[in-house]
Amino acid sequence: MKKIVLDKIIQKFGTPIYLYEGNIIEKACAELKKNLRGVNLYYACKANTNLEIIKLIYKQGFGIETVSPGEIAITRKAGVPISKITFTCGSINEEELLSVVKQGIRVHLDSLHQVEMFGKKFPGKEISVRLNLNFGAGSHSHVITGGPNSKFGIDIKKIKDLNELVKKYNLKITGLHQHIGSNVLDANTFLKGVKALLENALLFPDLKHLDFGGGFGVPYKPSDKSLDMAKVGKEFKKMTSIFFKKYGRKLEVSFEPGRYLIAEAGSLITQVNDLKINSVKTFVGVNSGLNHFIRPAMYDAYHEIINLSNPRGKGEKVTIAGNMCESGDVFAKD
Repeated sequence: MKKIVLDKIIQKFGTPIYLYEGNIIEKACAELKKNLRGVNLYYACKANTNLEIIKLIYKQGFGIETVSPGEIAITRKAGVPISKITFTCGSINEEELLSVVKQGIRVHLDSLHQVEMFGKKFPGKEISVRLNLNFGAGSHSHVITGGPNSKFGIDIKKIKDLNELVKKYNLKITGLHQHIGSNVLDANTFLKGVKALLENALLFPDLKHLDFGGGFGVPYKPSDKSLDMAKVGKEFKKMTSIFFKKYGRKLEVSFEPGRYLIAEAGSLITQVNDLKINSVKTFVGVNSGLNHFIRPAMYDAYHEIINLSNPRGKGEKVTIAGNMCESGDVFAKD
């Protein structure tokens, strides 16, 4: 974005302010559609629930994946029809589950307890379940959503218990879901997760759809390599074609990209309010904090920081500090 445009936006709205470049979001959407032809794509709006961003991504032909009643509400406000919304359960209570199901939204059940809740209220119906296939990956331990230490999904070792509940309530498992973790940059790691779900899908005879979750990574550091989406798309097509032949028919397949669509489009613009030098460090204090941007404090995440008012100035080692009363409120160290 050109500095003259930034200056006008800052003059009009002040700082701190988040700016998103729509053309970059559209480009990321086009990249996925090009490499994942014939695949249903649902934007995991947990990545960013800004109403205009949801509208923009929906216009690119994407559905929306939600994880809370609030996300459903804002997605509906954006004009997205029920048929284009999915819901992945977390630690959901019965009232919330019933509310989502009654709206006609496709639900991915996350636990045996949820299968039982669903079965009692809707015996004889079709269900989709999220499996934990004991494989996970991601850029930080907090964003790995598969494996024995993950709270997500029904452990594949509990398949006997799952089948007993299905029989008890005359249910039919027509969908499987998984998500191995977030910000995966290695294509082979990502495809390993795909392989795991396809292998286990052969254990379920009544399937109509498979959802492989999200996790497509984006580079944050200059040294990071981008995820090879062309390779992912090519190998995914091969793997699913082989699976369909084994299974005896084609199934609907889906992915749930989140940050891949919006992360590289966004910038947080702040103003320097303070400069503090002690015996060890120089702190640059800005007018924003972890209340606006929690990733560095929560994940020790790296984000590039640019001095907009003096981009070609002499380099200096500083720590960029937020304005919250919390020692962890730091955007970048040294």
